[in-house]
Amino acid sequence: MSRFSPPASSAFSWDRWEPLFRLAVMASGALILGWSLLTGRLFPGLWGQAGAQPAGVFLRLLLGATTTIFLAAIVWRTIFWFRYRPADSALVSEWPALTILLPAYNEGAAVFATVAAIAASDYPAGLLKIIAVDDGSLDDTHAHLLRAKGCYPGLLEIIRFANNRGKRHALYEAFRGVQTPFVVTVDSDTEVAPDAIRELVAPLVLDPDAGAATGRIRILNSRANLFTRMLDVNFAMAFDFTRAIESTFASVFCTSGAFSVYRSAALLRVADDWRDQKFLGRPCSYGEDRSLANFMLRLGYGTVFQRSAVARTRVPERLGQILKMLTRWARSNIRESIVFASVMFHANRRGNRFWPVLEFVSTSVLVFLHLVWFYALLASGLAGGEFLLRAVASTVLFGFLYMLYFIRIEGGREFPYALAFTLFCSPLMVGIFTVAGLTLTTRSWSTR
Repeated sequence: MSRFSPPASSAFSWDRWEPLFRLAVMASGALILGWSLLTGRLFPGLWGQAGAQPAGVFLRLLLGATTTIFLAAIVWRTIFWFRYRPADSALVSEWPALTILLPAYNEGAAVFATVAAIAASDYPAGLLKIIAVDDGSLDDTHAHLLRAKGCYPGLLEIIRFANNRGKRHALYEAFRGVQTPFVVTVDSDTEVAPDAIRELVAPLVLDPDAGAATGRIRILNSRANLFTRMLDVNFAMAFDFTRAIESTFASVFCTSGAFSVYRSAALLRVADDWRDQKFLGRPCSYGEDRSLANFMLRLGYGTVFQRSAVARTRVPERLGQILKMLTRWARSNIRESIVFASVMFHANRRGNRFWPVLEFVSTSVLVFLHLVWFYALLASGLAGGEFLLRAVASTVLFGFLYMLYFIRIEGGREFPYALAFTLFCSPLMVGIFTVAGLTLTTRSWSTR
């Protein structure tokens, strides 16, 4: 049995109770939303409902601005979402040689599975090479890399660091040995589909203005528990919705480290600056993928999403690890959003000049307003039972909206987790972004 397989069913197993949980999420969400609409408690004071407690002019304006921007953004983002189309790999007449960069740290047997999945790819024989970097692992990762090298002769080159130096330095060291026109980054806990590499490189082969493409990342251990199922929904929305929208104007803000491809010539121009990147005088040890996207955009290349290039990656399964991961992501988002604020007006940046700016500004403003609204409500003394009911009701409303998008993307039976994730994440993200903003220069929660 795979180490990613769900545990065997028992009387008290999650698999047995999971259908009941999905039903409970939907039923409770519908009851809360229906009750809040019937009683006028969803947005009290905004329309002057009888009996509603006025939240004050400032709070009403703040709530009205947030709602207006959110709904307007949903409209134009939905239009671009429906316009998105992946590059057609059938149009590629000749496939280029590729080098796959594979950094690994304490991954154990998972790194062998990653190499095996790459070896099983349907990419033309003789055109793939893997450069794996053992980033000072303390477990048996190196032994599994050696086993993979023996099983797949001529495919794998191994570099071993004596001490852990971080993912950014591992990728840089591997890139120094690249002699192919394109490089692919694959995380050591990621398994690619047989046609994924071919699909991933197609946008760059077909469009010389594209400097990087990122694949569709899903979760390998999604059935492990409630948290991983919710994260699977989040990944679907982050890639199949957000990155699909950004791809229509060739400005994907994050080319995922789990599975992306870059032009070697472009990377060569920025590799040293990227490796030595500093923020507020401190070396950057996380967010290397978001940073690379900014470097590509600054050079004048487009960054795109390729929905047909599917890879599955392993995520943390315990709540503490998940919060740590989300905080790390928030740090890199804040830092690289500040960087992108200058990139989007850079003279070299080509392509559409308006929509990437609107996407960036609307997203940033909504996050800021969400934080201000939450803390303003707390400061105003409205954080009693009535406030909590309103907060839950508005969160349920947005959760149902995202659920409709997820149904369009995935279908199936997992759509209640879109609502569950919204309820789970909304209150936590205020704290996560607050902590991330106050600890931007920390190196204790790096990508390694």
